[in-house]
Amino acid sequence: MTGQELMPVAIAGAFVFGMMLALPGRMQLPIAKRLGVEEARIRGLLTALNLAMIPMMLICGILVDRLGIRSMVILSSLLTGAAIFSLALSETYAACFYSVMLIGVGGAGIGTAIVKLMPLAFFENSASASLNMGHVFLGLGTLLAPTLAELLVRNLGLRRGLSILAVVCLIPALAAALTSFERFADDRSGDLASVLRNPVIWLAGLVFLLYVPLEGIFGNWATNYLTELGHPESRAALLFSGFWLTFMAGRLVMSFLQYQVLPDNSDAWVILALALLAAVVTGNLAGTPKAVNAGWGLLLVGAILGPIFPTLVGLLFNLVGSPERGTAYGTMFAIGATGSAVLAPMIGVYARNRTVRSALRIPTVLALVLAGGSLALALTMLI
Repeated sequence: MTGQELMPVAIAGAFVFGMMLALPGRMQLPIAKRLGVEEARIRGLLTALNLAMIPMMLICGILVDRLGIRSMVILSSLLTGAAIFSLALSETYAACFYSVMLIGVGGAGIGTAIVKLMPLAFFENSASASLNMGHVFLGLGTLLAPTLAELLVRNLGLRRGLSILAVVCLIPALAAALTSFERFADDRSGDLASVLRNPVIWLAGLVFLLYVPLEGIFGNWATNYLTELGHPESRAALLFSGFWLTFMAGRLVMSFLQYQVLPDNSDAWVILALALLAAVVTGNLAGTPKAVNAGWGLLLVGAILGPIFPTLVGLLFNLVGSPERGTAYGTMFAIGATGSAVLAPMIGVYARNRTVRSALRIPTVLALVLAGGSLALALTMLI
């Protein structure tokens, strides 16, 4: 089957893209030490990278529709590997800046190409199931990359460690090059104007806008929340790891449910149900005084949040033709990420000088508004 032959490309690409999302943040301290600059300066560079990723994802989404998935995977993997190797050799802040920006370009290219590839590589005739499965491997890359990078840098040094990671980034290119062109079977066109005229794209961008800070809050606050309620730091770290494990487990379970149990065109209702469950569980987390309940609640909210984004992309892919999926994905990402970049500082201002437990009212409200956006999306699809 075509999917079986494309699966190695999808798995390798998803893992590398996940690694790209986590690697720059993990490397900021070793790079700051090498350059002899304050870590805050490198952190500012990473902020610039995150902002630059917004137009990068849009541009790469258009390019993958024009160049094809196979070409985009090969070119982006080679660029990413070269950029990380360049970072390994960088001795000045300027050289580091250009290398990190090239990593962002390459990572955006891999990400858009692999997301478009996932429905071809996993479950036939079920885009959402395929995307949930593919994002399990993306999550593994994000989860394992910091540990892998730390081990390599600690044992081999920054230059050799990054060089090995650069070689890892070439694996998707090798897998794509060994797979025949015909197996990718992707039409090449893409029309940004027609995508922008589709109201579902804007609603999906709104849902993504609300989802990004919701996930980010738990990623940033979970450990402090658990220690605030009395968990020892070691147990809080373990539960935090458990949160990400249940996050990926939720995607894995949802992929099989969508393939074998749930009816077609149920994606918007699935997102609505998950958003409402997230609001209920998050509200309980904000109100519980018990450490045990907090730990179990955090694991549960991970399982609920995990499938939302892949299912949203699956909904999007079911509504646009295959030639425009990259453009639609890049557009949705740009709309949502731009809005969340504005929303995140506002959340930070509100949470300042508040306990983490009381600040969890924020994700509760976000989840409720997310449910409202999902309902609007579902109703729009019925029209």
